[in-house]
Amino acid sequence: MSHFSPLSTLPPDALLGLMTAYRADERSEKFDLGVGVYKDENGETPILSAVRKAEAKMLAAQTTKVYEGPRGNTDFCAHIEKFVFGKDHPALAENRVLSFTSPGGCGALFLGVGLMRRMGTRRVWVSRPTWPNHPNVVKSLGLDVKEYTYSRDGAFYRLGALADLSTAERGDGIIIQGPCHNPTGIDPSTEDWRELGKLCKDKGIIALLDVAYHGFASGLDRDMDGVRAFIDEAGEALISYSCSKNFGLYRERTGCFLAVGAEAEGIAAATTHVADMGRATWSMPPSHGAGIVATILDDPDLRAEWETELSAMRTRMIGLREALSDALVSHSGSNLLAALKTQNGMFSQLPISAEDTAKAREADGIYMPSSGRINIAGLHPSDIPRLAEILAGYLV
Repeated sequence: MSHFSPLSTLPPDALLGLMTAYRADERSEKFDLGVGVYKDENGETPILSAVRKAEAKMLAAQTTKVYEGPRGNTDFCAHIEKFVFGKDHPALAENRVLSFTSPGGCGALFLGVGLMRRMGTRRVWVSRPTWPNHPNVVKSLGLDVKEYTYSRDGAFYRLGALADLSTAERGDGIIIQGPCHNPTGIDPSTEDWRELGKLCKDKGIIALLDVAYHGFASGLDRDMDGVRAFIDEAGEALISYSCSKNFGLYRERTGCFLAVGAEAEGIAAATTHVADMGRATWSMPPSHGAGIVATILDDPDLRAEWETELSAMRTRMIGLREALSDALVSHSGSNLLAALKTQNGMFSQLPISAEDTAKAREADGIYMPSSGRINIAGLHPSDIPRLAEILAGYLV
């Protein structure tokens, strides 16, 4: 008998299968609404100009490929700390913050959930719906998954979320997405964030805030208002931060794990556990992507260029979102689709059944996950009228 005999074949990743099917589809009219990356007007995911320049500058000055240490690029970590907390947050001066470079946002999520487990957490709450890899990470670390209500009628449903979370037990964990919720595009208001922070503090819930689309909603500063309001109320939090989308560094796997605590002693102890988990998994974190980000943010000219490019991406997505919303309202006669305009970032979730997503794919070449999540950033303006006309026949 083979050592591999006890293993059964797992089902393929649904989104990756969707991408493969789209590429194999030979129809001239087809629409890719599934892939979760930003695309420009030419259908490409470009390397940002600021990234190209920073990479060239970094490589010209680089003299070694030696490890950078368990935290990785400390300049990068310092910049992400300021992104998350603001440069004047008292926790920074009081040594109540930790930060580690990680292999992408998923690496940071792994550290966060792993730290929860070491702090005694047995189950973690995720929004319904959420990004599928959230429950995957939780389950892979041997913890149970619970769901809390997130949205209703195209907006955040505070009462439903708080009602579900009122049943949480002290020591439970929760993952709350930062700006530009995936898959809905629906974000809590700053006051909603405050209420969630109060509840987590009162109930003793350990929060992991997942910031994966910073700058895609309203801008770098405003996008963090809710996260900072939560931290102010809760007092403590874990944070995963990804540079995949806002810097376009998808394949470079550039992320940061952070935590803020009520006391410096607790953060000092947590630092040793985060370092231990990193050592046991990737040993030392990757350097290249973090170096690019640090180079951009250290250079005023490159930073200004990057912020201009980020603003252009955000503006393009807002325009596409508005155009699609208007076209869907026009074709369907339902004002419910107007809610797309109030949502943020790359994704929204259409009111379409799983059965109809399959029909739309087979009959009309519209490729989207069975959840109805669509990637706004994958649209082309010229496709929107035809796409809305087809989708209107499926929306429930």
